[in-house]
Amino acid sequence: MLAAVATMAACLPATRRPHGGAAVSAATPPAVARGKVLYAAYCGGCHGAQGRGDGPVTDVLDLKPADLRAPGLLAGATDDQLVGRLLAGEPLPASPRRSAVADDLETDAIAAYLPTLARTDWPLVRVGRFVFEGTCAFCHGAYGDGTGFLGANNDPPPPNLMRARERYTDSALSRVAVEGFGTMPTLAAAFDPGEVRAVVAYVRHLSKGYRLYDTYCASCHGDDGLGVHPEDLLPPSVAAPRLDAAALARLGPTGLRARVLHMLQRESGHMPHFRDTLDEAELRDVVAWLRATSDSPR
Repeated sequence: MLAAVATMAACLPATRRPHGGAAVSAATPPAVARGKVLYAAYCGGCHGAQGRGDGPVTDVLDLKPADLRAPGLLAGATDDQLVGRLLAGEPLPASPRRSAVADDLETDAIAAYLPTLARTDWPLVRVGRFVFEGTCAFCHGAYGDGTGFLGANNDPPPPNLMRARERYTDSALSRVAVEGFGTMPTLAAAFDPGEVRAVVAYVRHLSKGYRLYDTYCASCHGDDGLGVHPEDLLPPSVAAPRLDAAALARLGPTGLRARVLHMLQRESGHMPHFRDTLDEAELRDVVAWLRATSDSPR
């Protein structure tokens, strides 16, 4: 199965160039085919296989993604606007309103997660994430919620590792990773020495707060909260502030929560931004698939 995934991935070179601002892409069949696979991997978990906002994780995470087949949604935006939304969260001409309850829940999750940054063995977790994304994410999804493009089509879907990590010891998680369980294949040959321990450390780190932080905050603050811009390259007024224990203590619970809520609202809430995951050409392939299937029967 993994060999098939690798073959599929090798067929997805990011070679298409931007279409410009035309409302409807002159999409080639290869672009649509690539876009279909990318959509399934990165979008289908929330928006559903056909883009109707009914993906398998919507109930679990209490999300209400936009129905991409809603009349006028695609027709009312250019390719550039759609790519801008996917790449950097730029609002579309008619952006859906956010739920105040969702804001509160997400703010609480991130605020609870931030104090763990200083206690995390980041060298080990970074290795674990790299190995997990190359070996496990096809089924389990990048954040372990069972939304990988293979896992989302399984019946039953893979277990949510955010919950499994609370029920199993490190040794049990290691054994499952190596020996498999149920319909999960044996992956002993996929790991080099030490990698299973790193994968378990990454699984232990998974949480809703981590997923949200990684989506909306890590691109500026860094995965460890220490920032991604050395102060000798950018002045402190431009560089993202450090989120170490001292900084969190200075803010206090009320101040921290206010800052988190402000940043979530600025980053347009639930919609992930793929600037660090997919390039513009790949996102245009996704748009090409959406355009090509937008007239399918409802």
